[in-house]
Amino acid sequence: MLFFYIAGNVILPIFLVMALGYAVSKHFNLDLPSLSKLNFYVFMPVFMFYSLLIFKPSTQDVAETVYFNLFLAVFSLLGMVGLTRALKFGDNLAAAATFGVLSFNAANYGIPVINLALRGNDAVQGEGIAIQVITITVLNVLNYTLGVLIVGGWREWQKGLVTMLKLPILYALLAAVLIRQFNWDLPEAFMTSLKWTADGMLSIALLTLGAQLAQGGITLQHPRELWISVGARLLAGPLLGLLLTYVLGLHGLLARVLFISSAFPTAVVTVIFGIEYKKEPTFSADLVFITTLLSAITVTAAISLSAVLF
Repeated sequence: MLFFYIAGNVILPIFLVMALGYAVSKHFNLDLPSLSKLNFYVFMPVFMFYSLLIFKPSTQDVAETVYFNLFLAVFSLLGMVGLTRALKFGDNLAAAATFGVLSFNAANYGIPVINLALRGNDAVQGEGIAIQVITITVLNVLNYTLGVLIVGGWREWQKGLVTMLKLPILYALLAAVLIRQFNWDLPEAFMTSLKWTADGMLSIALLTLGAQLAQGGITLQHPRELWISVGARLLAGPLLGLLLTYVLGLHGLLARVLFISSAFPTAVVTVIFGIEYKKEPTFSADLVFITTLLSAITVTAAISLSAVLF
């Protein structure tokens, strides 16, 4: 069956590398902040920059990727606001749950998934990764604008905007667009260095994610709110994503990548925001841990379904 083929050839390799990062972090005192910074400031921006130089998504694909992710965020926000009020979540839990559903792991988890899900055709694989790179950029902008408003409140909006303007991936994207616009050819030595660094991103990202899960642990506090949020992220998220692909008239590779992306688990940044703004960081850590584990099933199902529909 397609489901089991994808589970064994796409999801299992990803979880094996994550498990290695988890095990290493449990046995050694890793400097996780430094590892995260290395991934965030070096490997991810270089990977995005290199990918956009090699694989060039069309202007239409870029625009539709932006629209899709903006609509996904807005409708997810509206749905979670209504749900948390109807079920009487506490204010802090409502903020953590809402942000946890909006912010999915498009980078450390998403890039390896898309990379393996589309392997077999280098051109298609490259185009899919380029689409995912645009999604990562949109989500980071949303995290430090809409996400800050949800978790930190209006008083933190300016701080979030300043932080967003410091994101290295924004400047990696702008630099790639500028170079493409003027058809500049970078020196071969420079491109070789970029490729070497970009090639390291997948393993570093998954090892970092595994280590983050190990150090975050799990407490299962607020189980009712937790499982509702897990369902909203892993089940309602991809259902909304699928609906949006049809409403926006998306098809082919673009629709497939965006639909799969909408099924990804909650991002670790939700825990960071929870700590910074004192909004249930333990709950957020539980949400990241459980959605990541259960995504082995739900993301496999999303990839299988995408192969049939698109």
